[in-house]
Amino acid sequence: MENKVKYIVATIAAAVFMAAAYSLPAETFLAFFAGGLFLVPVSFFVYMLQSVARN
Repeated sequence: MENKVKYIVATIAAAVFMAAAYSLPAETFLAFFAGGLFLVPVSFFVYMLQSVARN
């Protein structure tokens, strides 16, 4: 398994998010919403930059 570290980090991040959502539902929703507003466009921009850099 070549992506073992990525799977472990993703599992830990999901567990932390689920624990935060259980204990702090309103704050977690606001953090998730604000993160989505910023992270989705940034990840799209990085993806486009990588595809441009390959060519």
